[in-house]
Amino acid sequence: MRFPSRARRSRLFERARKRALTNRASFNSARTGESEDGEKRWAALEAAGCVAQVNAPTSSSAKDGDVNHRARDDGSGICDAKVSETVARDGAIGRVVIALLGSDARLFNDQYVVKPPARNGAARRASCFEWHHDSQWCDDDGKTVYAPYLSAWVALDDVSEENGTLRFLPFPPIDRSQSCASHRERAKAYPERSTLPSPAADDMEDTCGRLLTVRAGSVVFFSDAILHCSGPNVSDSSRRAWMPQFSSGPIFREDGRPVSLTAKLVQ
Repeated sequence: MRFPSRARRSRLFERARKRALTNRASFNSARTGESEDGEKRWAALEAAGCVAQVNAPTSSSAKDGDVNHRARDDGSGICDAKVSETVARDGAIGRVVIALLGSDARLFNDQYVVKPPARNGAARRASCFEWHHDSQWCDDDGKTVYAPYLSAWVALDDVSEENGTLRFLPFPPIDRSQSCASHRERAKAYPERSTLPSPAADDMEDTCGRLLTVRAGSVVFFSDAILHCSGPNVSDSSRRAWMPQFSSGPIFREDGRPVSLTAKLVQ
């Protein structure tokens, strides 16, 4: 194996140092709400590594190297083996996924989200996620072969209302004749999202939905069709979460290309 020369190592180190400084500047700008608008702030959070999401499709198994999608510039993976064990069929998360979605469950996507403390009004508003359901992009797209999926929201910190935890709106009640209705069918009975109070509002009603308060290491499984939101982080620390998503089968675009991952869960 040939190692890079001292001069090349020096150039690589300097490039990495500058990248780190740029990312830190972007992070601080996002944290204090200095970005001009929401899109720029979101871009700054992505640049700082606060939000990471899979986009490259693969049909590999959930223990293949292709699923080790987050990599450094030098190509070395940064996913820990424990993560793969957790999402395997017999893993702590994988077992629940198989029970809920069936034997053909796939690792569909995942996100790593950091919600920094919000220091002013603009930052508070930008750090909120308004009411939405995870698969509403399927409705907007109209060119996707949909399959039901769920999210496994893993709290990496203790979460509460103070640091911007999730708030869920349970499905509206149904009568006995609708007991076999799918989640997406049940979601049609929700009120219009525009009529729900914003999580950015200071007087967010405690009776609107159910607030999630859990300890670090807890996992919350929820349907792609359930409405949820999150408020601002007004604590002194960032709130971190990892959220792998699993589908009951492959999710394809109209042209047959996978939307994201289609990785089968394996032993």
